[in-house]
Amino acid sequence: MSYREGSSDWNTPAYVWDTIIPFIPREKKIWMPFYNDGYSGNYLREWSFDIIHKNEDFWNHNRGDCVVDNPPYNCKGIVKTKEKIMKRLIELDKPFIHLMPTTTIQTQYFKNIHNEHFQILVPKEKYNFEKSDGEATICPFYTIWVCYKMGFEKDYYII
Repeated sequence: MSYREGSSDWNTPAYVWDTIIPFIPREKKIWMPFYNDGYSGNYLREWSFDIIHKNEDFWNHNRGDCVVDNPPYNCKGIVKTKEKIMKRLIELDKPFIHLMPTTTIQTQYFKNIHNEHFQILVPKEKYNFEKSDGEATICPFYTIWVCYKMGFEKDYYII
């Protein structure tokens, strides 16, 4: 199952990535497994990050030292999709920074998998998203960056 097929095709804009650039480890190879149209990987490469960003099936690969991405927001089954992605990365012991709806931390599955390795980056503003043709959206929900095993000095940041 490829996440390019049937997933939402909204890009994470540059200003959103800019908020977490200080938290992305420069010495690590960053896997961005959720390709969409390639914009996000290309943007972070411009900042000289070592990025692996290919249009391939997330479930059949394990690349890089950590994952930094915005997993797909397929409205049908969003909770199950996010849960499966997080569980797989935890099973792989793969550190990650993922943009997720704020309600993620209120779900039963998150409470069940939460451990001392989780950290949260809370944006000061509501993020919006855009299509590759420039069409923008006003996002109907707030988001946070859920981080796992990133080793930040604090467990909670407002960014």
